[in-house]
This record gives sequence, structure tokens and C-alpha cells, in this order.
Amino acid sequence: MKKLLILCLSALVLVGCSSNSSATSEETTAPQTSEATTTTEETIYADTFTSASLTRNVLSGNALNEAYTALANLSNDLATLADSQVEGYSAPESKLAQVMSVNPDGSIAMSTIHAWKVDPEAQTVTIVMTEGQTISNLAEVGKRGSILVHGDIYYNMHVEVADVVKLDYSDEAYNNGEFNVDYSGKDNQFAEYTVTLNILTIESTPLYIFD
Repeated sequence: MKKLLILCLSALVLVGCSSNSSATSEETTAPQTSEATTTTEETIYADTFTSASLTRNVLSGNALNEAYTALANLSNDLATLADSQVEGYSAPESKLAQVMSVNPDGSIAMSTIHAWKVDPEAQTVTIVMTEGQTISNLAEVGKRGSILVHGDIYYNMHVEVADVVKLDYSDEAYNNGEFNVDYSGKDNQFAEYTVTLNILTIESTPLYIFD
């Protein structure tokens, strides 16, 4: 009888030990949490206003003011056909400008234009262009480009679009002389864009900038 009692007690002890072991092995580890990192996207523009060329200078101070005066004297008055037909109108002597913009594939688009005007006080330049790839790249506020003008020296204006006005073709608008005096898009019924751009900086060089 004693042996039977001892065996029963031993069995109870083993069952207790087994339960404690299972409970220990099933301890739950608390999940680790990590704080999410919030990032703010910021557009950073490359510095396109400096050059390794010793002949190119970013203008400031009096030199910048003189450049604005020179560019204002070189630029056109953006006359429409109707403006040009007003008695006493005389077309100003003006220089051609080369407008450069970036195509969707990253290549450069360039157009030569006559209709451009610099406002020194507002530090803006307004251009009028017939529909095409170069102006299409600039037909949105915030887009950037460059405008090259040859006066006594070459000026390179780095610009950013501030305002866009699109004049779609219509016979009525054309017959009323609403398009630029040198508009040439009638046959293809092209739209005309008047784009005002903030002048971010002006470079000067005595040499052709693409040499």
C-alpha cells in the first residue's frame, strides 16, 4: 500500500513539473514598435548660375542694373497687329532673342524670337511665341528656362515662369488683329502664348555662349 501511495505522489509531482515547464516556454514576447519617420519632399534646384568659364559672370550691383537698362533698350514692345495699325505707331529697333527650355526627354529646345520685353522694375521678361515645343515647355507656372540676347555683349537670363496667357486661334481673333504683329501661325491655326517670366539672375559674356 505504501508503494502505491508513493507511486501516486511521484506521478502528481511529475505532472506539476511538466505544467510549470510548459507555462514557462509559452511566455509571450511583447512586440517591438518603431516610430515612423516622416520626410518632407523639397525641390532643390541645381546651381545653374555659375560656370567654370572665366568669361562668364553672374551680374550684381551696378553691373546688374546696367544689364537691365541695356536689355530694356534692346527689347521689343510686343505689339499686336492691331497696335501696329494705329496712326503714328513706329516699330522699335530690337534684337532677336534665343529662348531655351527643357524637353520632356531632357534635351534642350531652342527658338529664336523677336517679341520679348524686359521690365527692369519688375525684374521680368515677357515673351510672345507661336505654339511649338519650346514654348510648350514653358506653358506652366514654375517652369524654368534661359533667354540669350546679344547686345554689346551676350546676356543670358535665367528665368522662371510667373504667368501664362494662351490665345487660341480663331478667324475672329485673327481678323481683329489680336495676334502679334509677326504672327505666322494662321495656316496651321496655331495658338499664341504670352508668357511672363521672373528673371532669377543674369550672366554676361563677351563671347558667344555656346563656343
